[in-house]
Amino acid sequence: MALFHHTFSGTTPGETWSFNVHTTGSGTLASAQAGAVAAASALWTGALDAFIADDVILTEVSTASLDEATDRQISRLADDVNLPGVSVGESLPFQCALGVSWKTDLATRAGRGRIYLPPISVANMAAGRVGAGSVAGIVTAVNAFWGALDTAGLSLVIRHKAVHSSTTVTGGNVGNVIDTQRRRRNKLVEIRSPLTAP
Repeated sequence: MALFHHTFSGTTPGETWSFNVHTTGSGTLASAQAGAVAAASALWTGALDAFIADDVILTEVSTASLDEATDRQISRLADDVNLPGVSVGESLPFQCALGVSWKTDLATRAGRGRIYLPPISVANMAAGRVGAGSVAGIVTAVNAFWGALDTAGLSLVIRHKAVHSSTTVTGGNVGNVIDTQRRRRNKLVEIRSPLTAP
């Protein structure tokens, strides 16, 4: 089985975001990349985009083939895409992200993984948390993403780089508390307004 590393990346006004997953499959790099593009569409179009502000855009999908013995990249393919959110509401701050947790049959910490979605729009919030209806819709979108990878012959895995092995993802969940990804605000130039002494 071949090992692949997929990156899904995009923009917010003045910033960038991305998340990554690993898969294994018997196909070629080209077929794995095609599967990743299909999975991105399944995640986004008519699904996650409803919860994303229209100035947050998925712009690129890439797939790298990795050497299973070393985890080093062998070759890489990338496709430009243009998938904006469709919510007219204001986005949460760019560093605010909803986490998707992956689980495997391993009962240890090594059996878990996580990705962080791009910032959702403010309209999805209720009493400081993501509303139940929005969480349900986001779960549906992530399940469509996972299903599209499976249809493409790609098995979602947690990669253990220290020992160069993989464990198949068997479940997961989406929480309703927003997390902070400080690296998603590393390029935004802050405008400071001075105070005046009395």
